[in-house]
Amino acid sequence: MMRENGTDQAQDILTLRGRLSEIAELAPWIESLALRHTIPPDVQFAIALCLEEVISNAICHGYGGEKEDRSVVVRFIAPRDQYIVFLVEDEAPPFNPLDAPELPPLNPHEEMRIGGQGLRLLRRFAGTLEYEQMPGGNRLRLGFSTAGSSETASATTDSTDHQVT
Repeated sequence: MMRENGTDQAQDILTLRGRLSEIAELAPWIESLALRHTIPPDVQFAIALCLEEVISNAICHGYGGEKEDRSVVVRFIAPRDQYIVFLVEDEAPPFNPLDAPELPPLNPHEEMRIGGQGLRLLRRFAGTLEYEQMPGGNRLRLGFSTAGSSETASATTDSTDHQVT
């Protein structure tokens, strides 16, 4: 794990090796950001859920398991008041999760499906989602409003705000 601080705008970087055990580094990093940037608990929960999903998928599916020679870089940016962004960059083969079809809604009368709910979670909890194919991998941009619970709740339940670039 590596942490850096940028100087042009509020920015922090967390670099994780391509092992699932590295995900344990996320919680303390997010808590530190929440304290420094006054991120409400509900938004902190949404951030943690989304980042864990994205990073675990990059490691499990993009890297095919535990690959210490590859990394996942998470960049925190606070571009303006009450809005924060996380850029997740990996070295996996190109994969745009926003092109993946959304699964049908869960039905309590059917057998529960295991897996495949990650995109639904991202669309529900992140205010914006954008994908960019990079020369050596992928970049997923997740945006969150920190304005408070009521605004956060309305922003996270509307999946029409998600953009793909």
